[in-house]
Amino acid sequence: MKTVGSFFVAALLGLSHSVHAQFDPTKVVIEPLVISQHFNAPNTRFSTPAFAAGRENFTSYAESVEFLNALAQRHNNIRIETVGSSQQGRAMLLVVMAGPRGYNANLPTLMLMAQQHGNEPAGGEAALVMAQKLSTERAILLESMNVLIMPNTNPDAAERFKRESINGIDINRDHLLLRTPEAQAIAAALNKYSPHLVLDLHEFTVAGRWVDKFGAVMHSDALLQAATVGNLSPIVQSVQTRYLAAARNALEAKGHRVEDYHTSSSNAKDLTVSMGGVNVDTGRNVGGLRNAVSLLLETRGVGIGRANFARRVESHVLAATAILETAAQDGQSLIKMQQEAGRTTAEKSCTGNMSIVVKHTPQRRRLSFLDAKTGEPRAIDVDWRSAHQLNIERERTRPCGYLIAADQTVAVQRLRDLGVKVTTLDNQPQPWETEAYVVANENAGSRQDARGAISDSQNPIRLLNVKTQAGKLTPAAGSYYVSLNQPLAGLVTAALEPDSQNSFVANRLMVVGDNKLLRVMNTPSF
Repeated sequence: MKTVGSFFVAALLGLSHSVHAQFDPTKVVIEPLVISQHFNAPNTRFSTPAFAAGRENFTSYAESVEFLNALAQRHNNIRIETVGSSQQGRAMLLVVMAGPRGYNANLPTLMLMAQQHGNEPAGGEAALVMAQKLSTERAILLESMNVLIMPNTNPDAAERFKRESINGIDINRDHLLLRTPEAQAIAAALNKYSPHLVLDLHEFTVAGRWVDKFGAVMHSDALLQAATVGNLSPIVQSVQTRYLAAARNALEAKGHRVEDYHTSSSNAKDLTVSMGGVNVDTGRNVGGLRNAVSLLLETRGVGIGRANFARRVESHVLAATAILETAAQDGQSLIKMQQEAGRTTAEKSCTGNMSIVVKHTPQRRRLSFLDAKTGEPRAIDVDWRSAHQLNIERERTRPCGYLIAADQTVAVQRLRDLGVKVTTLDNQPQPWETEAYVVANENAGSRQDARGAISDSQNPIRLLNVKTQAGKLTPAAGSYYVSLNQPLAGLVTAALEPDSQNSFVANRLMVVGDNKLLRVMNTPSF
């Protein structure tokens, strides 16, 4: 006869390899008391749809829309915009919350987005709670700031209770390439409002791979990480530590355990544990290169159904509220931070070196888990990959900008969708100093992160090794110039330097060679 703990371990091992389907509460493994006793229900009572009496599943898209519309009808500080449509035609909603005079561009703006992964519902529910709180008892915060809320950024997947979008792409790895309408809608909201602070709400796997590797489940309530990416403004990097501390302090004050965000691959033999990615693909890192304080908050949840759901939602609400309060206190300094970060980023055009590929730093670290059989806390020393310090694997001199051939229209449109300024050229009287990319060798592969291969649902990417070759070229009329003398220069270089896994060339959005993409090495006059 199996003990409760042994049954729990066996069931979790099975679930770690199963395919997600529309949420079915009858198929969820119930956490035994030895685990659940570590995660007491909060005293706070929530009144959003998922907390209705007798509820066994999560808030649907239709219920979310109905709830928000009801709030907007009752309160004049909330307005709902549609910023796009999902692949199945669901409206991508942006809740705009502001003081009595409406949205004020002279105040700091925070954007909260949730449920980029459809099987992570606690963040979406917390987003509804935050909209409710800001409409009522915390409305005073809106006198000091604007708040934007996207409670369901992947509505098709949420209805199916799946991680990836309907076409198999992970939306939270699509914020540079913008191949999904969902990521495009998020980018449209970011471009329109230029938030100074972005908070991205997720849930992490509680058991699964952790049971496979360590015979343990996650002990933390919440995991936090700010933008960790090459070419991030030091100004943003400095300020974001204040917001991480505010979130951590608020959570720990209520007895919620907090750790740096970390994950691991699905390979049971790979015992490496890594912080979140350092590539330019996630909402967190792309947000940082937009010169915003950009934070990831993940709570326990994936694989445990509705277990401890109120506590999971409370974790999100506690952290989000603390971050809002800190932003309200900082006021104009947040606006100045973004302006200064953008200005100094633009001023680096034509000077110094820039990162092309960065990696985590290998370390050892002790993490706290719960034994999957006994529920007892266990300290486990792991091979740790830190994102606090980045190893520069490849760098290159920073050009003044890029010259793109007239027929590379997909790439140009994606740049513009990111908010990048792209200039269409007339005839140029003089040749420009340029550098062409020469492909030394090429392989096929897939984009990778700490979890393994990224869900892309596309052909293999191009893994390139390139060199640059100096030359001169007179640009043709109709070609495009993308200057690095702009605040979003970090996104430009990530998209256009071809030999990183997230570049437009690597992902076949444009071609390199035949002068289709050139580095411009002096400041053109036109």
